[in-house]
Amino acid sequence: MNQSSTAKPDPSTASGRSPGPGKFKRFFVLILSLAVLGLTVVLSLWAWEFNERHPRTDDAVSRANIIGIAPRVSGPIIKINVTDNQFVKGGDLLFEIDPADFQLSVDRAKSALDALDQQIEVAKAQDAQIKFQVKAAEAAVRQALAERDQAADSLRRLEPLLPKGYATTEQVDEARTKVASLDATVAQANEKLNQANVAVSSLATLQAQRPGALANLGTAQLELSYTRMYAPFDGQVVGLNISEGAYAHAGVEVFAFLDSRKWYVLANFRERELQNISPGMRAEIYLLSNPDRRFQGTVQGISPAVQSQDNSVEVKGLPFVKRDLNWVRIAQRFPVRIEIENPDPKIFRMGTTAVTTIVGFTPSQGGK
Repeated sequence: MNQSSTAKPDPSTASGRSPGPGKFKRFFVLILSLAVLGLTVVLSLWAWEFNERHPRTDDAVSRANIIGIAPRVSGPIIKINVTDNQFVKGGDLLFEIDPADFQLSVDRAKSALDALDQQIEVAKAQDAQIKFQVKAAEAAVRQALAERDQAADSLRRLEPLLPKGYATTEQVDEARTKVASLDATVAQANEKLNQANVAVSSLATLQAQRPGALANLGTAQLELSYTRMYAPFDGQVVGLNISEGAYAHAGVEVFAFLDSRKWYVLANFRERELQNISPGMRAEIYLLSNPDRRFQGTVQGISPAVQSQDNSVEVKGLPFVKRDLNWVRIAQRFPVRIEIENPDPKIFRMGTTAVTTIVGFTPSQGGK
C-alpha cells in the first residue's frame, strides 16, 4: 500500500486559510479600540479640568444702567424732540414743558428786585440828610432836657418858700406851668429823634431784603430752566409712550433712558464654579445676536447673596436666579458682574443672551 495514501490531512490547511493574518487583525482592532478609548478618557479629563479652570455659561445677559427721565417742574409738554429707541448725545434737548407760568414768575421776581433797588438808591441819597436830622434831633432833645431840668430845679426851690411868704402863688404856678411845657417839648424832641432813627434804619432794612429778593429771582429762573429737559449723557430713549400735550408731573418719570456709556454682563455661575472666579479675572463674551464678534471683559465682583427659592419670605434687594429643575436638587447659581471693554452700542442690547467664559488672570495681573 502506498504510504502517502494513509497520511492524515493537516488541519491547519484543511480549510484552505492561514490563521496568522486573522488573529493579527483582531489584535490590531483591539489595540486601536483601547487607544481610542484611552484618548477619549484623556481628552474628557482634560476638557473637564479646562472647564473647571475656565468656567463657561450661557445663562448670562448683557445689561446697562437705566435711569428715569423725570422733570423737576410740572406742566403740559409742548414739544418732544426725540422718538422711542432713538440714540441721543449728552446735552441734546429731549422735551419742553410750557414755560409761560415760569416766565411770569421770573418777571415778577425781577420787578420786585428792581423796585427794591430803587428804594435802596433813594434811601442812600437821603442817608446823609437823615443822619443830619438825627444829630439835630439829638441836640434838640438834649436842649429840651436841660431846660426842663432847670425849670424843675427852680420849682423845687420855690415850693418850700410859698408857706413862708417868700414866694407868691403866681410864681409857683408859673414855674409849674413852665416845667409841664418843657416836658411836652422833651416828648416832641424825642418823637422827632425816633422818626429820624426809623428813617436811618430803613436803609439797612432794605439792604437786608435784597439777598432774599435775589434768591427769589434765582429760584424762578432755575424753575424756568427746568422746563427744558436735556439728556444727562449719551444714551438711548426707552419706553417713550406720550405725545405733545401730555401733562408732566414733577418727579414722575416720563420715559426711561439707557446709559450706553458702560455695558456689563450678569453671568450666573454654579456655586461650585465660584472658587475658580475672582474679581479682576479676564472673560471672553459673545452675544447670541452676533456670535461672530468677541468682546473682552473683567470680573468686577460676585454677588454675595441671592434670593433663596426655598424661603417663602422675599428679601428685598437680593437678586433672584431661577433654577432649571424643581424636582432635582441642583446647584444654586450666583450672578457674576463682568464689565465689558470697548462695547459696541450698535450690537449690545439690554437682555441679550451673552455666552461667557472666564479665561483667568493675565500675566500683568500676576497670573493665576
